[in-house]
Amino acid sequence: MEFPKKRFVRSVGLMIGSIVGVGIFGLPYVFAQVGWGVGMLVLTFLSGTNAILLLMYTDIVMHTPGNHRLPGNVAAYLGTGWGKVSLIALAVGMWGGMSAYTIAGGRFLSELTGMGGVAESFLGVAFLGAVAFVSYHGIRRVAKSELFLLAILLFLFAIIVVSSLPRASFANIVPLHWDRTLMAYGVIFFSLTGGIGIIPEMKAVLGNNRRLPHAVLVGAFWIFLLYAVLTFAVVAATGGNTSPFAIDALIPMLGETFRFVGTALASVTVFSIFLLGSIVLRHTFERDLRLPKNAAWAAVFLPPVLAYLLGLRSFIDVLGFVGSVLAPV
Repeated sequence: MEFPKKRFVRSVGLMIGSIVGVGIFGLPYVFAQVGWGVGMLVLTFLSGTNAILLLMYTDIVMHTPGNHRLPGNVAAYLGTGWGKVSLIALAVGMWGGMSAYTIAGGRFLSELTGMGGVAESFLGVAFLGAVAFVSYHGIRRVAKSELFLLAILLFLFAIIVVSSLPRASFANIVPLHWDRTLMAYGVIFFSLTGGIGIIPEMKAVLGNNRRLPHAVLVGAFWIFLLYAVLTFAVVAATGGNTSPFAIDALIPMLGETFRFVGTALASVTVFSIFLLGSIVLRHTFERDLRLPKNAAWAAVFLPPVLAYLLGLRSFIDVLGFVGSVLAPV
């Protein structure tokens, strides 16, 4: 028998694990560009806005019979046509996210192996290919490993923060660049979205509706806190040298051990989150579009691999575009 408190913690963990992803590696860069103070104002505003949207959708989930994802709920209230529009928006947003995962995966593997230049592009394709291979053969337990992945991610957070803080300088926090505020919007919003899809699962874990809004608010608060601490630590340590992938700029300061441990954990984290997302999207195509397994699998991976091969490899630009225009759900 699972106790209510344990179910509550598990549901909050599911929300954090579904939202915190590859976007965290781009957050310190945009915070450094606009100034940490300005970045915090944008993060605070968007966190509040996103929490309101999540609570609105939570109310829909609580009062709608069955266990639907977003396209199903849209179809239930607005008709099948709008349900298909919602499904397309979901797919395009997730394809954009997968492009970001591919770029980050190639970069982290390049750092991990000590290879660079052309090898980074090859490693990005290899990274995507490995995810596609594992996704096709379908490891069922992967779809239930959100909390394990969250533990790895939090461990990586802890390593970065603990390593960065002793090298922090207040001078790196002071500069503010109000004219660059819009630059931060897309990347920060990308890093906050993704929670809508997990709310039905949170409802199932809790076993009732009563505590679902509370769990959503607690999850949103912890995500805000994690982002605030991470960006402060990295920006205070690296200042204007903060890189688009966060970890890169810390390597010269922290040495080879950090390079290996940091990039290895980052690679595993990005691989796992990418894999989870691909499985969810494939099952959505199979269920909602009635596509055969092979066709659904191809539909998941063909757009991101084409985008990468055609030269879409600017990590921050992809995060910004997806976050500001597509906002994956």
